[in-house]
Amino acid sequence: MQLKTIEQLLKILLKNKTIESTIPNLFFYCADRPSKTVSYIQEPSICIVLQGEREIYLGKDCQKFDNSSLMFCPVDIPLSMHIKHASSDHPVIVLSMKLNLVMIQEVLARIPPQQQVKEGYLGIKWQLDDAIMQAFERLVNLLDCPNDTGFLSSLIQQEIYYRLLSAQQGNKLRQLVINGSHTHRIAQATDWLKAHLDEPVVIGDLASRCGMSISGFHQHFKEITQLSPLQYQKKLRLMEARRLIITNDSQISQIAMQVGYESPSQFSREYKRLFGNSPNSDLS
Repeated sequence: MQLKTIEQLLKILLKNKTIESTIPNLFFYCADRPSKTVSYIQEPSICIVLQGEREIYLGKDCQKFDNSSLMFCPVDIPLSMHIKHASSDHPVIVLSMKLNLVMIQEVLARIPPQQQVKEGYLGIKWQLDDAIMQAFERLVNLLDCPNDTGFLSSLIQQEIYYRLLSAQQGNKLRQLVINGSHTHRIAQATDWLKAHLDEPVVIGDLASRCGMSISGFHQHFKEITQLSPLQYQKKLRLMEARRLIITNDSQISQIAMQVGYESPSQFSREYKRLFGNSPNSDLS
């Protein structure tokens, strides 16, 4: 992204905080200092590091992202981020655009059919070509033109989806909105798990809900999230619990029950194992 655009962003972005822009579904994070590893749930999104570098941990896998690649998250994915190098002179700037599935379907219906490609998970790290980056730059530049945002932002976002769908790795985005594809079915499963955090999971029932065999469900679920369904649910529960602890005055035991834990002691053990400190530490 051009230096002029980066300089314009630095004038409006808050430091070390995620902000939602005036453009629908477009978010920014700007870090002017190194950060420890932070765990969070990444919503279905396209994410680009506009300046600097960050490390993303997905399961046991660690990948570095800079402005040569983008991160594609087709479903809600529990991951961790680490920024090693950032300063006030050279902050790390991250853009994320939440996926608009309706818009993706509309764009897909208007472009020529692509050669059928066998489904296969390509991972979260995709090549970022100039055409995609230039479209994102035009989208970001609309922040300086508020009168144009309402009309042009959706057109540019459609172009971004068109270029992503047409790219070498575009099949996975295509599969996300095609009923019956593995990616679409796993997205249904993660949506269900997120909406029913406090309920026990019967894998056979969840696989059946998605129209998949148990073995196929396990395989494709882990390909996309790097976690088993039960591991995924546990991380979702603990991350939601941490959000509630930080933002609410409720008792730890109440929050534990709210996210599906019957044993407060088990909740505390698993919380500390994931975050490195006890729930009470975050409460204070």
